[in-house]
Amino acid sequence: MKPILEKLTPEPDCSFVLQKDSFPYYPTPWHYHPEYELVMVLKSTGKKIIGDHISHFSEGDLVLMGPNLPHVYDNDPAYYEEDSQLKAEAIVIHFAEDFLGKNFFSLPEMGKVKKLLNASRQGLQIEGESKDKIACRMEKMLSLSPALRLTELLSILVLLSQSETLTQLASPGFVQSYSGANAERLDPVLAYLMQHFAEEISLEEVAAIANMSPQSFCRFFKHCTRKTFLNFLNELRVGYACRLISDNHYNISEICYKSGFNNLSNFNRQFKRVTQKTPSEYKREYV
Repeated sequence: MKPILEKLTPEPDCSFVLQKDSFPYYPTPWHYHPEYELVMVLKSTGKKIIGDHISHFSEGDLVLMGPNLPHVYDNDPAYYEEDSQLKAEAIVIHFAEDFLGKNFFSLPEMGKVKKLLNASRQGLQIEGESKDKIACRMEKMLSLSPALRLTELLSILVLLSQSETLTQLASPGFVQSYSGANAERLDPVLAYLMQHFAEEISLEEVAAIANMSPQSFCRFFKHCTRKTFLNFLNELRVGYACRLISDNHYNISEICYKSGFNNLSNFNRQFKRVTQKTPSEYKREYV
């Protein structure tokens, strides 16, 4: 399964897409698109995968992604239950590289914005005061006329270009290697892991999905993601464990097994490797 090419069409009187989404859970699978995307989570929790980056998301999460960067926002299992009353809401902006004209971002005044857009090809997590300001502006944009939406988006890009609280997400190696035959083989593996990470998964099983021997698959996976297969899988599981700890409905032992780990000592070891904290320390700090 390849990442899906998503196409959002601006309204006739607009040069970019602005929309507020509301679903029982985020429905878009692993996908990419040629536009830049600025996405703010309004409601819901889960894990996001942006290139080879894996992390938990919750209300207020704000990310800028560059063109053709594969990504998915996958809600926690509770959102998919048949009787769930939960909601997943977000404000999303998509804009093309040339939506303000072919050479607009090459103007001298746009030098910092151009650097920002180049950096966003790895995905940028936005935090701190910048996040708060931009969140307010994105909410405000929904009620503005098309002309004022345009000026507001430009103001957001300028503000972001001046921010010191941006973190690049995907590794440069992933962006460089994610193409052609690599993508053909990697995408079904990532899709499978996102669906089954809490279950027992063998190396032979995922290597078969990629039509490779286990040894060749290990080399291939590390080349594409800059992580070993096992580290990648454990990071998915730890991300889910962090969410379960935040919910405060289960003890640490229950969370270990619900996240896909088969013994507590390995769970504690992997959790500390990823978060630099033990599960108990994480719970004391965040719950």
